[in-house]
Amino acid sequence: MFSYLHFLVKSTNQHGVHSPFVYNYITKGLYQQKKDFSTPHKTNQWLLQSIQYFQPKTVYVSNINLLNDIKEISVEKTLDLSNADLILDHYTLENHARILQTINSMNNSQLLLIASYKKYPKSFVDELRKNPDITLVVDFYYGCLISKRTEQPKQNFFIRY
Repeated sequence: MFSYLHFLVKSTNQHGVHSPFVYNYITKGLYQQKKDFSTPHKTNQWLLQSIQYFQPKTVYVSNINLLNDIKEISVEKTLDLSNADLILDHYTLENHARILQTINSMNNSQLLLIASYKKYPKSFVDELRKNPDITLVVDFYYGCLISKRTEQPKQNFFIRY
């Protein structure tokens, strides 16, 4: 409970965002889209709305449990990480190292959504923010979006959703 209150204090909505990419994602992708999915969990709702907004051609899902969570979206799933437009992963302590390896193998045009059904450790997010290859970390408390877009300056956001 305390960690969520701490997050709320430092987080913002679209009015505190100065990145056009993130602003459009939040306002057009998360705040405006109808929440007509049958999933009650906030993390799954965020994943589904993000997929719907970005409209990837192919999605790489590294965790089999996430496949059930995104079954409502018809998108091509791939087993080849390098061919994916969007990468989905689920944070647990056991796959912390795998997520970092995935980030290292990402290219400029790929996005990574890391779902968490419990708050991930602050040290994990700090590690992502300090990574020189990552240009964008958008923390939603129960998930985060990671990008390595070289055309974007390094930015970190805490967003209420």
